Amino acid sequence: MTTSYRAHAQRSGSWWAIEVPGVPGAHTQGRNLREAEQMAREAVSLLLDVPEEDVRIELLPELPQETNAVLDDFKARRTAREEAETAEREAQEAAARALKVAGLSVRDAGVVLGISHQRVAQLAPDTKAQKAAKAQKYAKKTTAAASRTTTAGRSARATKASHTVKPGKARTPQDAA
Repeated sequence: MTTSYRAHAQRSGSWWAIEVPGVPGAHTQGRNLREAEQMAREAVSLLLDVPEEDVRIELLPELPQETNAVLDDFKARRTAREEAETAEREAQEAAARALKVAGLSVRDAGVVLGISHQRVAQLAPDTKAQKAAKAQKYAKKTTAAASRTTTAGRSARATKASHTVKPGKARTPQDAA
């Protein structure tokens, strides 16, 4: 069972001094924040006699006040961007579905939306009814093409048969006319 602990990191020269308030005597240091987090995990594990895999450390570095303000602004902007991306993705899916319902092909919908036709197909996949209708249309088209090929093949054989010279007869220039 994983247990979480908060560790406070404070810059001390070129090192980070780490303290874990929830574990008495848990003090360590690291050259960088990644190492500091690992060292805090190891310290808690040793002091509480639990496996390191069962310890999760939330490292809270102490930063200057002006740095915190800039960092908070960055985090707020990142959250706003992620929310805007989600809204755009949802609007794009709705637009792709609406264009398909309006009768546009996926290629035309792609041109309208400025994305590939493959992406339109991903955003607005065919329903079962649409797939069944396409399959039926394809089956009719295939059957019609097969019957035209059969008919064309018969007429080609008939034409060839009428121009075939019978065995034993020599072709003369008059036969060709």
